[in-house]
Amino acid sequence: MTNQYQFELSDVEINKGRIVILGGGFAGLTAATLIAHAGMSVTLVERSTEAGGRARTSILDGFYLNQGPHTIYTAGPGAKILKELGISYTGKKVTTGGYYALKKGKKYPMPGSLRQFLTTKLLKGLGSKIEAIRFFASLNKINPEYIQDINLEDWINKNIHNADVKDLVKMLSRITTYANDIETQSAGATITQLQIAFAGGVIYLDGGWQTLVNGLTAAAQDAGVKILTGKRVIRIENVDSNISQPWLVRLSDGNTISSQALIMAVGPKDAYDLLKQSSLVSSSFLSQIVEGANPIRAATLDIALTTLPMPNVFGAYGVDNPLYLSTHSAFARLAPNGGALIHVMKYLGSSIQPDPKADREELEKLMDLVQPGWRKVVVKERFLPNMIVSNALVSASQGGIYGRPDVKVPGTKNLYIVGDWVGPEGLLADASLSSAKRAAEKILKIRNEKEKLAAHGIPQSY
Repeated sequence: MTNQYQFELSDVEINKGRIVILGGGFAGLTAATLIAHAGMSVTLVERSTEAGGRARTSILDGFYLNQGPHTIYTAGPGAKILKELGISYTGKKVTTGGYYALKKGKKYPMPGSLRQFLTTKLLKGLGSKIEAIRFFASLNKINPEYIQDINLEDWINKNIHNADVKDLVKMLSRITTYANDIETQSAGATITQLQIAFAGGVIYLDGGWQTLVNGLTAAAQDAGVKILTGKRVIRIENVDSNISQPWLVRLSDGNTISSQALIMAVGPKDAYDLLKQSSLVSSSFLSQIVEGANPIRAATLDIALTTLPMPNVFGAYGVDNPLYLSTHSAFARLAPNGGALIHVMKYLGSSIQPDPKADREELEKLMDLVQPGWRKVVVKERFLPNMIVSNALVSASQGGIYGRPDVKVPGTKNLYIVGDWVGPEGLLADASLSSAKRAAEKILKIRNEKEKLAAHGIPQSY
């Protein structure tokens, strides 16, 4: 992050920022911008030297490498919030052309039309093809509300009869949710994500997700948000709920920041570590955080090539194994002219322990199958053996999406949490952006109500 976004702590102390946000990822930047746009003073504290979190993009020899494969669901809530904030981005919608399904070591073109479903050899027999067509035709008619507490495996077994169609739906569920836990993940949350994916499709972004990070950071700065980077929070304290600045944030360098409302845009472990120190936070809420802290993980191999050996082959998805390969540069400006940027991934799942050596070999073998000759044209490889894709799997046992913690921490005054593991809407980045908006709306609603009371002569602190 450039120095123009950095402020001295003395400035914050003098101004007594009304709202303090801990964490400069998507959720923190979004909440900060929405609140600042409404005229409130906001200070954002980020422990890294740059904002963006897992959305940051590395630029190496003209290649834009996201931290594993990232995509925007154009019909999802996140895209609407980005538009509301004025965050622009470009990129092409991903199509099925040039993509293959892998089953028992064989490649089958991904069906993307009625005719292709009827002629594909991926589905054996007319019965399986008809069932697949009926499933996708009726997908939007499924009401996810009633199946949030049913796991995906049970739901598939009850509603789909043909084994080939079951495997196809499982594969698509992995691709859209990044999760590989059908025996525990919520069917309702998964079906919602499938509906969003089929409603609008996905796009890869020109310049990588750093485009969004830069856009959100600039929007926050333009709105007047004070951004402090390289500052680690060691403790939060509730000084006095009756005063106008009830929260005190202690930093590792000895400085403190006071605030009227505090938003924690951090992962569940960091939230738990900070909240357990407060006597105001109930043990049941802390238990909810711990029980839900089952991250979605993946082993990813990001590969930059001088050229694409098989120029008309863009990707492949494993049907009977949890593998993914996609040439993101085929749909977005992520590589120099003639070059290619490919993301290869293994969905690990809760029951799969990472084996970095074996996982990397498996991903490289997938490249051998899909893009033979790739090893001769490699510019850069980056292997992330145990990357957290999302901070928490949405499980059926927790009640699905509605079992996640809400943004308001119960029993406290003006304390909120946001992130991809929070709130009743969205998965992945959609959840981060949705929870941030939800928290901002709650804070602004309180502010507006107090201002109305003050206008009628009733004195109010925040």
